[in-house]
Amino acid sequence: MVLDNGRFHKAKKLSVPRNVELTFLPPYSPELNPVERLWRDLKDQVAFDFYRSLAWLRQDVRTALATYTDETVASLTGYEYLLDAASALSSKQLV
Repeated sequence: MVLDNGRFHKAKKLSVPRNVELTFLPPYSPELNPVERLWRDLKDQVAFDFYRSLAWLRQDVRTALATYTDETVASLTGYEYLLDAASALSSKQLV
């Protein structure tokens, strides 16, 4: 599993199953974290609107999230070079 360097991913009480290996991205490398493009897209949809309350913002975020299809998420997060690297790693581990 590929993770950023958030402290919560390295908590001492974190329980990781034996069949899961954690691989951490280098610090300050959002270009390697596919979800960053999804967050940017979502933020672009809601960031410049005025919200009278947090509840209104939450509802707008829920509405925006509901519009994402599997294809949209894949197009935003499917970096070709990361998919190639993951494929190479999984092929290597099967040998």
